[in-house]
Amino acid sequence: MEQARRQLQEREQQFGELMRILPDGVMLIADGRAIYANPACAAQFGYGPDDLPGQPLAALVEDGALARLGALLDAGDAGSAGAASAPRMRRADGSLFNAALSACDARYGGLACKLLIVRDLSEPERMRDALALGNRELQALAGRLFSLQEDERRAISRELHDDIGQSITAIKLSASAALDETDPARRREDLAGIIEIADATLDKLRDISTLLRPPQLDALGLEAALRGHAQQLFRNGGTGVDLKIEPLPRRPAREVEQACFRIAQEALTNVLRHSRAGATSVRLHDRDGAIGLEVQDDGGGFEPARARGLGLVIMRERAQTVGGSLRIESSAAGTRISALLPYAPAPRTDRAPDLDGG
Repeated sequence: MEQARRQLQEREQQFGELMRILPDGVMLIADGRAIYANPACAAQFGYGPDDLPGQPLAALVEDGALARLGALLDAGDAGSAGAASAPRMRRADGSLFNAALSACDARYGGLACKLLIVRDLSEPERMRDALALGNRELQALAGRLFSLQEDERRAISRELHDDIGQSITAIKLSASAALDETDPARRREDLAGIIEIADATLDKLRDISTLLRPPQLDALGLEAALRGHAQQLFRNGGTGVDLKIEPLPRRPAREVEQACFRIAQEALTNVLRHSRAGATSVRLHDRDGAIGLEVQDDGGGFEPARARGLGLVIMRERAQTVGGSLRIESSAAGTRISALLPYAPAPRTDRAPDLDGG
C-alpha cells in the first residue's frame, strides 16, 4: 500500500513537472469553467498562475463563439480545430488571439471533464506576415533592379554624350578657330572660351564621378565625405542642416563606408524632396563598437508601412547587406532614420547584389 502511494506521488510529480515545462497551454474544463491550467496556458490568456482556474469559458473566447467552442469540446477525442476554423480566444485584457485547439475527454480528481490544448498562433502569424512582407520587398527589388541599373546607365551615357561630348566638340572648334585667328585679341578670346568650357566640363565629370562613387570616401574618409555632401546638398535647399559628425575610432571597411554614405544620401534626398522640413540633423558616431547614423527632420512625416517607394527598402537592404540594421520612425512631428552598422561587413554566404545608386 505504501509503495502504491509513493508511485502515485511520483507520477503526480512527474505530471506536474510535465505540465510546467509544456510549451502549449493545457486547460481542464468542467461545468463551463476552467478548473485547471498549466503555466503556459495561464500566460497565453494573460492570467497569473492561479487566476485562470475558476474563469467561465465565456470569458475565454470571443463574443458569439461559445457555441463553436462547446461543439469542439463535445466532439471528444475527435475534437480539433486549426486557426481557420477555431474561435479566437480572449486574453484577460480583452485582446483576442488566434489559436489551434485540440480537445478530448479526461478525468481530474474523479471528475469527468474536458481537456483542451491551446497553441497560441500569434507569434507564428507575426513571423509569417513579416516573412511575406520581406518577400514582397525582395520581389519589388528584383523586379526593379534591372530597370534601375539600365536607367542609371542610360543617364550616364546621356550625360557623357550630350554634355561632355558637346563640350569636347566645342573645345575642338574653338581650338581650330584660335589656330586660324590672326588677330591676337580675338585669339586670346577664343583661348579664354576654351578654358571656360574645360572648367565646366571638369565640373560635370566630377558630378558623374560622385554619382558612381564619391571620391571623398577614398580620399578623406566617411566623416569628411558625409559632411561635405550634406553641406553641398543643403546649400540651396531652403532649410538648415545640423551636423553632429564625430570622428570614428577607426576607419570602416570600404563596403561599410559606401553603405553608410548611400543610406545618408538617400535619407537627406528624401528630406529635401518630400518632408517640407524646417530643420534637419545628421549624426554619425561610434555606438558601442558599431557605427551609428541618424538622420532626423521635423517635417510632416509619413506611414512607413504604406510607403510605396523603393528608397526605404533599398536603405534597409544596404544596411542588411553589410550585417547592420535600419530603423524608421515617423510621425506628424517628423522622421528619424537610424542605422547601426559594423566596422567590417559580416560574413555572408548569400550576399545580396550591390544596389549602388538606389
